[in-house]
Amino acid sequence: MEKIKKIDKKYLHIGIIVLGIIFILLSAFHEDIWFDESYSVAIAKHSFSEIWNITGNDVHPPLYYWMLHIIWLIFGNNVIAFRLFSVLAIGILGILGYTHIRKDFGEKVGMLFSFLTYFLPIMCTYSQEIRMYSWSCLIVTLMAIYAYRLYKNVKEKKELKIQNKNLILFGIFSISACYIHYYALATAGIVNFFLLIYLIKNRKENTKLLRNFIILAVIQIVLYIPWLWYLKGQVAHVEGGFWIALEYSTFIEVPSFQFRRQLDTEFSFDINTIIALIASVGMYAYILYRIYKAKKEKEEMCPGILAISVYLLVIIAVFIISLFTPILYARYLIVITGLYIFGLAFFMAKEKRKWVTVVICAVIFILGCVSNVTNIMINYDESNMKQIDYLRENIEPNDIIIYSNIGNGGVIAAFFPDSKQYFYNGEYWDVEEAYKAYGPGMEIIYNYEDVLKDYHGRIWLIDSENCELYNSFPKEGTKTLVEPTEFNTKYQNYVYNIILLEKE
Repeated sequence: MEKIKKIDKKYLHIGIIVLGIIFILLSAFHEDIWFDESYSVAIAKHSFSEIWNITGNDVHPPLYYWMLHIIWLIFGNNVIAFRLFSVLAIGILGILGYTHIRKDFGEKVGMLFSFLTYFLPIMCTYSQEIRMYSWSCLIVTLMAIYAYRLYKNVKEKKELKIQNKNLILFGIFSISACYIHYYALATAGIVNFFLLIYLIKNRKENTKLLRNFIILAVIQIVLYIPWLWYLKGQVAHVEGGFWIALEYSTFIEVPSFQFRRQLDTEFSFDINTIIALIASVGMYAYILYRIYKAKKEKEEMCPGILAISVYLLVIIAVFIISLFTPILYARYLIVITGLYIFGLAFFMAKEKRKWVTVVICAVIFILGCVSNVTNIMINYDESNMKQIDYLRENIEPNDIIIYSNIGNGGVIAAFFPDSKQYFYNGEYWDVEEAYKAYGPGMEIIYNYEDVLKDYHGRIWLIDSENCELYNSFPKEGTKTLVEPTEFNTKYQNYVYNIILLEKE
């Protein structure tokens, strides 16, 4: 009977994984992109060395873009392939609940980990972003898993061969984390520091492992040295003025992150925000309650406490830095969300009252479904690709494209890499090197004369709500072939006004 129950639990766990993957795939088969995603799509076509140099002048490390370049080499400029590549990472993350978490912490923790990975409201949105978030989350979680296995090896006095295997895997995921996102870099630093202190504390019985760990740490530092020059430049760029700001909304979005569908461009304290905040505060209160109960009942809570502690330490470290240079941004928390998911799964698994676990899972499932239904309605809305279809039907090989809003302009650049286009940088942003991602098709200009003086032919203006570009554009010697035609997209609420001119 017990054997049958065990088999049933395994099948239940596999069922959760299958349904979970289907769940996050439901809203993923669309070509819509917004500016951040357009940057990923655009840079993917460049070589590995070009990606290194270009992203060095942006604000992220290069590993994800290298990975995306491999997808580009296989599938070409295919937005759906890029999006499914992001979904793949979260698919694997949920599978870790069966292959790793269940093995290390038991069936209940593993099952809950898989469930939370797929059904937390934030996951079905950010699992699909054509950005480094989902792969960062997977790599950080794998790093944490092998760090904990190493910790257990020492505690249980495993043979050096097993310890070294986990040490090597930890090292691979640790340096990968450093090269995929700076929140992952911060997490890797904290985890490496904790492991070093633990190994020093237990050095008498683990002299060889401590030596190997120090060698690994040196290797990681050496491997990261080539990027330090770019990191220095990126820090200076952020200090010089960055779009992230430490505002009151930050202190609502950060704690409620995992229970939001997504972070809107303009923060509003609406019903969705209130529900997310209540759910999130409730979960933190529940975790504290479980820790209190475990202490009282002398239960083992170390793994869950470690995961949540590292998660919170990263946020605290980033917050302290943000007092001088704002870098605390809720969206980036997806990078360390695997730690949060594990901590929550671990504490929930200790719950002896089944109805409490059922209620928590039911609430999360309902919120996740609401989130995904919203995604489906937005992502598959017929308005999203009309501006792209319009241009595809009407643009001619010798036409040029001009825009002054890099938001919708970047989207056009990603979809039309072979059309000559110009970004009018009227505010003189320091982006010339970073926006080489959109090259060679796109060039940055600071006045219209550079383009218009010797040009004769058709010009597409990609404008925004108020047609500021069209109104300020020099009309002498040009005629308007098509008046401003407005396209409003549900996806990220972008507005395009497309105008066709001809210069004689």
